[in-house]
Amino acid sequence: MPLFPEEWIHELHAKVNIVDLVGEYVTLQNKSGRWWACCPFHNEKTPSFTVNADKGFFHCFGCGKGGNAIHFVMELEKMTFPEACEFLAEKVHLALPEKTDDSNYQKKKALREKILRINKQTAQFFYANLNSGNEPAALEYLKGRDLGAPVIKTFGIGFAQDSWDSLIKMLEGEGYTQKDILDAGLAKSGEGKFYDAFRNRIIMPIINAFGEVIGFGGRVMDDSMPKYLNSPETAVFNKSRNLYNLNLVKKIRNIQFLILVEGYMDVIAMYAHGIKNCVATLGTALTKEQARLIKRYTNTVFISYDGDGAGQKAALRAVDILEAEQVECRVVAIPQGQDPDDFLKQHKKEGYEKLLKQARTAMDYKFDQAAAKYNLDDGAEMEKYAHECIEMLKQVQSAVIKEKYVKNLAGRTGFSVHSITQDVGIAVKEKNQNAAAKPVAKPRKLTAAAKAENYVTALACANPEKAMELERRLTGDDFYEETNKKMFLYILQCAKRGFTPNGDEILSVLTTEEELNHATRLLSSSADLFTNGKNADSYLSDCVKRMKMRSMESELDACIREVGNEKDATARSKIVERISSLTKELYQLRTKASDSEE
Repeated sequence: MPLFPEEWIHELHAKVNIVDLVGEYVTLQNKSGRWWACCPFHNEKTPSFTVNADKGFFHCFGCGKGGNAIHFVMELEKMTFPEACEFLAEKVHLALPEKTDDSNYQKKKALREKILRINKQTAQFFYANLNSGNEPAALEYLKGRDLGAPVIKTFGIGFAQDSWDSLIKMLEGEGYTQKDILDAGLAKSGEGKFYDAFRNRIIMPIINAFGEVIGFGGRVMDDSMPKYLNSPETAVFNKSRNLYNLNLVKKIRNIQFLILVEGYMDVIAMYAHGIKNCVATLGTALTKEQARLIKRYTNTVFISYDGDGAGQKAALRAVDILEAEQVECRVVAIPQGQDPDDFLKQHKKEGYEKLLKQARTAMDYKFDQAAAKYNLDDGAEMEKYAHECIEMLKQVQSAVIKEKYVKNLAGRTGFSVHSITQDVGIAVKEKNQNAAAKPVAKPRKLTAAAKAENYVTALACANPEKAMELERRLTGDDFYEETNKKMFLYILQCAKRGFTPNGDEILSVLTTEEELNHATRLLSSSADLFTNGKNADSYLSDCVKRMKMRSMESELDACIREVGNEKDATARSKIVERISSLTKELYQLRTKASDSEE
């Protein structure tokens, strides 16, 4: 990925019109200079999502999400920070900064762009072949799989002619060399021959989340082998880092879960039956990179592999990989060894949705698969089965889930909960320790000092010159909220350089969703929200006093703890002097501080 210097990020923010960007996804209405819409991140009927064009950020007063243009793209398009930067840079025609750690960057970039152009033209060629009227067998094959024209168009399905060089001739006619076609993985060479890689196959273009055709999958229409033929690895195609159908899945808002299947045709069949939240691996077993890609979209996956033995083994591997990335898994059991495509033909969407409701949790599925290896009518075999399941439970992090499946395993095996609990390694509670759990404490209201800190930060955002004035009275240590501290110090740094940061630039120094939500709430707030109509200068002074008092109280507490442990008389004397000094300063501040509580 390219490196992104701070100056380049600032230029990107300056070029991106956040209203135009957000307007591509939701319908914005201008009310009193602020743009409003129903939030794209949660379901709502009354608009609470706002875009501030002047400051370059968005904020939802309903769900609390907020950020700048880069954060918006990351959240909605499920992209990483570098991917979102590249996505926006392409929109506004801003050149990426040179990749300083790779002298061949420009050469690789040119190759990638050329292969993407070739792939796009190839996809159009295959699609035109299918719809030319000269391939009735291919259209009849797709019709037999319940795939009509709308689905064919949505997925860009095409057909590779039963010819050794029809694609090569087309691409050479467009000015591409044999090397270009080989680099794209669309031809093969050997023994003096140069020929099309895909022949007499239904073709599925593989399109990434950016809408780029990165490769192809080809399926035969009979029982010949190999059934599927996929593009080789190229400069744009890596099988282990992409998933089929991401280009369509990313358009779905508020995805609750994804269905993971094994092949292209399963995805297309799902879509044809109205089930659109489905992705597939690309001819390989699920990888760690693909699991992380899935996690960008959802934390829940239904694994719907073929119902045969190979599919069940693949599902077990997929469960382990997804769980390692903290993705919750359920496994859909398709009866009679069928694949999802076959099942949908017979039972339609309603039948498949019943299977989803009956899907097994990951641990239940593991227990079931382990049970198939043993004769559970035999005592010794049952013991081996129990020990295998116990080893699975030892890998579980959640104590709640462990306890649940200890009971589950006891029911399956007949061994006591007590003995399984001991083998799993859960501490056994004594009877007199079964006291009711304490109720969860309600979130505390903001203290006066916390409100003061929020006001100071919001004021600095609105008027960076105030940060310069406050530098004589406050330090970074006076901020308890780390987000406020980051914002204030960044604004102060910019002000010293004679630079007034916009809202989107302030948000660039924050990383977590919690930080962004807090920051955009402050950026969206007016001073009146904090001051309640009081004199602003007086209120600011009171806020500074409250922040200083909190810092001093914290230091005083630390000194009191330290003095009791200090054995050196000289050092202890200095601590006592500091305690005395802090006590006097605190007394003076308290007598001057406002008596009113926010």
